Amino acid sequence: MTTQRPINDGSSEFFGNPFSTRYTQPGRIAPMDGFGRLLNLHGILASLAELGGTAAIQGPHGSGKTTLLEHLACALQHRGVCVVRVRLRGMSDALKALLAIAQSPPGGMVCIDSWEQMGRLLSSLARGLAWVRGCHVLVTSHRVTGLPLLIDCQTSHPLLVAIVRQLPSHEIWHGQRIAAADVEEAFEQCGGNMRESLYHLYDRFERHGREVPDMPVMPAVSIVPLRSMKFMKPFGIFFAPRYPSAT
Repeated sequence: MTTQRPINDGSSEFFGNPFSTRYTQPGRIAPMDGFGRLLNLHGILASLAELGGTAAIQGPHGSGKTTLLEHLACALQHRGVCVVRVRLRGMSDALKALLAIAQSPPGGMVCIDSWEQMGRLLSSLARGLAWVRGCHVLVTSHRVTGLPLLIDCQTSHPLLVAIVRQLPSHEIWHGQRIAAADVEEAFEQCGGNMRESLYHLYDRFERHGREVPDMPVMPAVSIVPLRSMKFMKPFGIFFAPRYPSAT
């Protein structure tokens, strides 16, 4: 990362690129629907309960499935639910999911990211094991899972605009380092993939910094780690719900 020149406001600490993963990873950006409107997680959890506690978050790459899963996992923990998170990177990780389900107490929740990595046979085994244990599973997937559908994630240009607006010190750098046209270009070039769009804007921010060396960076902000965060895909929460958004 290139070194940025701080603004002369008497502060001694500054951060550089607002599109860094420390600002865009799951849990950093408020949950929004496909139109960029804030969502009520309690309403989503109510829908999950109506589905029996087990469901799938479905959508294409970069649509916010992992972020939504993390927000819901944290909300469940705040309610006293025993939550275990499992991130699957391949079928070889399927044993982790099966062990998590086998060790989950009745009423517990096992959150599994990238459920499609389980394969048909092992996913059926996992569902049966969860039924025997009396626990629930909440998963993300790029395709149909056979589980009840909680959310069908979607993206849009207005959503990306809303995400960018949430980033640190937006009022300082927007229109100078990053213009509205840059955001639109990122969305189009990345095919609506929010994660890739933020990567694209990270690079654009760096390039503009070299082109305009006197442009100040933003004053430091306090970053409080989300202690329960396990999933590290670098983007916020972006999806279109199956129910009306709430304020």
